[in-house]
Amino acid sequence: MPTTSIQVPDKLKNPWLDKLWLYLFDGDAGGLMSPGQIRREHRNRKEVRRAEMVAIMEAEEEINAIHKGLKAIDEAGNLIDTPRPEQVTTHQIIENTAVEQNLDIGLDTAGSMLKSVVREVGVRDLERSLNIRRIAIQAETEILQSPQVMVSSKPISPEWLRQWREQCQDVFNQQQQSLWARILVREIAQPGTYAIGVLSALRQLNSTDLDSTRIVAKYSLGDFIYNASGSYFQEDYHTQLFYTLEDIGLISGGMEDGQQKTFSSQSPERFYLLLLSHNKGLEITADEHTKNLSLPVIKLTRIGRQLIGLFAGEADMAYLFDLARAIKAQGFAVTLGDWDGEAGARGNFTGKLAL
Repeated sequence: MPTTSIQVPDKLKNPWLDKLWLYLFDGDAGGLMSPGQIRREHRNRKEVRRAEMVAIMEAEEEINAIHKGLKAIDEAGNLIDTPRPEQVTTHQIIENTAVEQNLDIGLDTAGSMLKSVVREVGVRDLERSLNIRRIAIQAETEILQSPQVMVSSKPISPEWLRQWREQCQDVFNQQQQSLWARILVREIAQPGTYAIGVLSALRQLNSTDLDSTRIVAKYSLGDFIYNASGSYFQEDYHTQLFYTLEDIGLISGGMEDGQQKTFSSQSPERFYLLLLSHNKGLEITADEHTKNLSLPVIKLTRIGRQLIGLFAGEADMAYLFDLARAIKAQGFAVTLGDWDGEAGARGNFTGKLAL
């Protein structure tokens, strides 16, 4: 999400924060202090969240000890230390006889197995619940660092929220968690912004896919990427990069497909077109309003547009200069400037440099 120079007071974000907590924890604090409670008790939010993160990390260490066999959960649900092997005394003759004659098999096997499964599921659910709380804290930070947006009173889809929870509860990479937090807070603000299919696509991305998507996101111009093949794009590197995105369904076609996109004027008086890339824009003008601009492009799929839109960052300036060169070659004037807003939404363009 592009940054803005205007700092929005936290109090203007309160409806957004409250709606997040309502749907994420169904009105319950979820073991965390809710934004509303923090406000009512005049707490320092950063200190509260820092203490809660310490508690989450300590709980995760206890879970790790369970995985290592150092701790266990007893039948009453209490966390206990497991005895070390040298502390367990058994009569060797009885033990060996039982094993040799298989007398240790079948003694309350079903009951013991069921209890073991229940404990295992309990530990896994605890691990996932802690993970959701980590993402919740990131989501709160995402809201506070975002420009102010209109928060709809429309409820979020229960199915969408259920899918979000199921897909992200096993994501433990912090960078990936930040994307899950970002998609949640945007959907909370404006339900229906992201299709359920985007959640599945995001969950399928491995670390290599994420790195590739993050790089390609810098080239996004809304629903397409300018195909700088033969100029800015390096054949070996970028070809493989776009193959990766095509394989995971984020683009249709690659550098070699020869797709073209024709642009007409956005003004009836003269040719005027504004192409936006993150925090920058290219203002394209010509005297004749009937003039058309044609560019080689790589088209983003619907899922690709939504997923790539999650990646915050700044525009690739060398890429934009190369695009400007191609546009000027067709007889247009091009001005590079700053964009304060989001692509496809309201914002302000300030021209800085005639290219």
